[in-house]
Parts: sequence; structure tokens; C-alpha cells
Amino acid sequence: MKSNRNIFTVSIRSIAFAWQTNRKILLLLIFLNLFQGSVVYLQFTSFSAIVDEIIRIKQGVSSTRELIQSAVILGLSFLVPTIVGNIVSFYRNKFRLQQGVQLELYKIEKQSALDIGTIESSSYQNLLRGAKEWGSGSVLNLQDFIFTSATSFAGIITSIGILWALNRWLVLFAALAAAPVYFFYKKYSMEVFRIRYLSLDDHRVIGNRISHFEELQKAVDVILLKLKDWFKEQIRDRKVSFNEKIIAAEQKKSLSYAVLSLWYLLFLFAAIALMTKEALAGSIAVGGLLLAFNTYTRFYQTINGYIESISFTEEAARYAARWFELFETEPKIRSRKDAVRISFTTAPLIEFKNVSFRYPNEEGETPLVLQSLSFTIRPGEKIAIVGINGSGKTTLIKLLCRIYDPTEGNIYINGTDLRDIYLEDWQSAIGILFQDFPVYNLTVRESIGVGRISETPDATQEERLRQAAHFSGADEFITSYDQLIWKEFKDGVDLSKGQHQRLAVARMFYRNALVTILDEPTASIDAVTEEKIFNSLEKHMEGKTVILITHRFSTVKNADKILMLEHGRIIEQGSHKELMLLRGQYEALFTMQAKRYLENED
Repeated sequence: MKSNRNIFTVSIRSIAFAWQTNRKILLLLIFLNLFQGSVVYLQFTSFSAIVDEIIRIKQGVSSTRELIQSAVILGLSFLVPTIVGNIVSFYRNKFRLQQGVQLELYKIEKQSALDIGTIESSSYQNLLRGAKEWGSGSVLNLQDFIFTSATSFAGIITSIGILWALNRWLVLFAALAAAPVYFFYKKYSMEVFRIRYLSLDDHRVIGNRISHFEELQKAVDVILLKLKDWFKEQIRDRKVSFNEKIIAAEQKKSLSYAVLSLWYLLFLFAAIALMTKEALAGSIAVGGLLLAFNTYTRFYQTINGYIESISFTEEAARYAARWFELFETEPKIRSRKDAVRISFTTAPLIEFKNVSFRYPNEEGETPLVLQSLSFTIRPGEKIAIVGINGSGKTTLIKLLCRIYDPTEGNIYINGTDLRDIYLEDWQSAIGILFQDFPVYNLTVRESIGVGRISETPDATQEERLRQAAHFSGADEFITSYDQLIWKEFKDGVDLSKGQHQRLAVARMFYRNALVTILDEPTASIDAVTEEKIFNSLEKHMEGKTVILITHRFSTVKNADKILMLEHGRIIEQGSHKELMLLRGQYEALFTMQAKRYLENED
């Protein structure tokens, strides 16, 4: 019962969404589908009337006038549904397109309201992958079921009325014949769904393996490392295993339907025997016999089709429910109701006090990633955070950006707890470039301009944009700021990873935030351009706070303060000169890198 209630709830929510999109078309489609479901029985009744009129004319007890009337009604009963069907097809396609747009915009609105921490969580990602198996079209498929239900409902009610008028036993026979259909469909649709659900990981692996033949960077390795047969074997084995399970389920389904057909024939023969007896007894005319047979078989077909659609809809509802779960997901990081509104005009004082953090996990407590961090970043300081992989550098930055909140301790901005500051006010004051930066398939101008997309265009915008490109070294390869960075389109181009990173750095220069955070900003950039970028940071970020995360110790020598992290703790902090004199971990790593660099030069 819980499953049925859920499906009913999901269907209602889908219709509620349709109601919000265009209620007039929704009501029109429901009405027209009701009409389509009942008008087909007008064909049966008018045809049976024609047969009876022909017999009466031959017996000399009737004229052709009634015959002509019945023939006209029969003709209209075929013509009108055709016209109505075309109208329904047009409005259903129009309605589906309208809702497709609204649904995509609704998804964007809901997903963009989430915080990054929620999006990163495994539970959200699993939910998203499950929803994408059918795509958002599963939500619209539920509405198709409502229209199909309207047609079937009208047909079922009309046929019951006709059968009841002819002989009440026909209604009982028809109901008993159709009764097992739902249970068979439900059983095997659930089995197919279970197979598909349990095979989600296999399909993800298959998709990943196929991508090695479709994506350029991966295809290069496939060719050079001769990986074709190895990947083919993995794809084949998983596909064959999945197909065997589906074929086994379909085989059971076919055998069960054979038994179901015999059950249906049993009651069909009973109905035919009953109506033949009635006809021989003169209780009904020959036309009535034809009407009974056509209505009885149509009733079963309608029930069968309707239950099949229910089975299909139950599967669609299971996937659509995941979309509604996504829509209902609430951000874990949000502004408090009494959050302090701050209009930042200068770089703020940033203080970490006894900050510890562990990543949230639905399955249990995880180890601390950061432990008891305490330090201060004064307005306009240039700070470097260094350490080996896994030391907690990027996690520290995520806390400063309030992607997550500390597990213990506090972060203060100008003396106010970061959790008490209105989130968008703080986000507007910072600019961040992560190591895994996004690549925008836009023009060069747009790709840099998204760094501050919300600003009102002015006369200096183009100059500042070109200046940002110059500071990052991107101007060295830019031939036109209207050049599209998307090689799949005509006249579009592709850039190297280093060139993409230069554009990403240009976005940060263009954003010109009060607090700029750079996570390995030159990892794919040559040494000459790297030097140019850091010189630009020093010269053109005066009065702004810059936080640099890097593995290259040579790039942090001019920082005002360096934080050395190890296993989530600050083990050393100070200027480059102070840390070198300390002769600790920083000095050892810096010397090692410098020695390796000199050896490579030799």
C-alpha cells in the first residue's frame, strides 16, 4: 500500500506541475481524452443498429430512413474521433514542450539553491544518478498516464453500461476475465525494475568504458596502449549479463501471459454462449449480439491496456519520485533568519579560532580532516598555504568559503562569526579558483566575463576584461575576444589545458574580489607565464587579500605569511625567511624542490 500511495502522490505532484504550467490545456486534454474513450462505442451501437435495420427491411417491417440515419451516425463516429485525435495530438505535443521548458527551469532553480556541500554529498549524487536513468521525462510520462486514464476510464464506464443493459452476467464475466491482469503486470514490472535498479552500477561502468572510445583524451590512450579488446570484454560481459537477466524475466512473463490468455478465453466462451442463447431465444436481436461481442472484447482490451499503462507508470513514478526528492532537497548551508547584512568595501580581517572539521557522512563519523587550526589573515595580506597532498589545504579553503561549517571552533570575519553573516554578502566578497576549474564553452569575452556576470555594463568593462587577460597571459593566444571556445561548432576552437587555466586566472583578475583564493592556479602553466601571473598578483592586488594554495614552494617566497599544513594541523607558520631559519618541514621541502630544479637544469 505504501508503494501505491507513493505512486499516487507522485502522480498528483506531476499533475500539479502541469496545472501550474497551463491549466487550460490540461483541462482541455482531459475532456478530449474522455470523449475519445467513449465515442468508439458509438461505432459499435450504430453498426449493430444498421445490421438490425437491414434485417427488418428484408422482413418488410422497416424503411431505409432509419438505415440512412444509422449509417450517417456510423460515419460521424469515425470522422469525429479522427479530428479530435489530431487536436489531442497537437495540444499534447505543445503542452509537453511547454512543460519541458518549465521543468528544466524549475530544476535549475532548485539545484542552484543548494549549497556545494550538499551537491558534493554521496547521497545527493546517488539520488541524481538514479533520477537521470530515465531523465526528467519520467515526470512528463506520468501526465501522459493521466490522459490515458481519462480515455480508459470513459471507455470502461461506457462498456459496463452497455454490457449491463444487454445482460448483467456479461459485466461479471468481463470483470473476472480482466481481474488477474493487474497482478501479472505488477509482478513482472517490479521484477524488471529490480533488475534495472540493481544493474545501475554496471551501466555506469559500461558508460565509462564507452567514453574511452568517444572522448579525445581517453581515445588517445586506447589507441596507444592497445586497450580496445580489454574494454570491449568488460562492456560485453556486463551487457550480456544484464540481457540474460532481462530475457529470463521476459520468458517468465510470456509463459504467464499464455496462462492469462486461457483464463480470458474461458470467460469469452462463456459470454459468447450466453449471448448466443439470448439471441436464439429472441431476447436480443442479431445486432445486439454483435454489440455484445464487440463491447466485451473492447472492454478487455481497454482494461488490459490500462493496466499495462499502470505498470509502465509505476516504473516511471519510481524514477520521477527521485526527481521530486531532488526538488525537496534542502541546503545544509544557508543564511540564518537573523543573519547580519554586510556590504564589504575593503578586505576584511579573517580569524580561525580552534577550527576542526570532519566531512559529513550519512554512514557514520569520519576522521577529522582539520584539527584545532588557529591563525589570522589581516586585510590585504598575501597568504600561502602549503603542504603535501591530503594535508587539508583545500578543505581549509572550503570552510572559508562556507561550503561547509566547522565541526568545532569558529571563523570570524571582522569579528563576526561567518555563520552569522548573510551568505550572499560573503560570497560577493570572495573569488575562488579551484584546481579543478570549469571550462566554459563560451566566447573568450564571455569566458572571462563570467567572473563578474552580475555587474552592470559600463565604458570600462572591455578595458578591464582585456587587462585581466593581459595579467594572466591569456592575451598571448587570444586572436579575437568573440572567438567561440567549442570545437564542435563551426569556427569554434579548442584550447590546451594551460590556455584554459590562463582564462580561469583571467576570470579571477576580472572579478577583482576583496578576497581572492587560488588553488594551484598555475599547475598547467609554463614557468614564464607563471612568473608573470604572480608579478601581476603582487602589483595589481594591492589592498586585496590573496590566499594561494600550491605545491610549488618557489611561488610562495614573497607571501606575507606561509601556513605549513600536515595531517590537518598547522605545524609551521611565518614568512619564507622565518621558516627557512626555523629549519623545519618547510625548509626541508623547499630545499628538496630547489635541489631537484637545479638538477633538472644541469
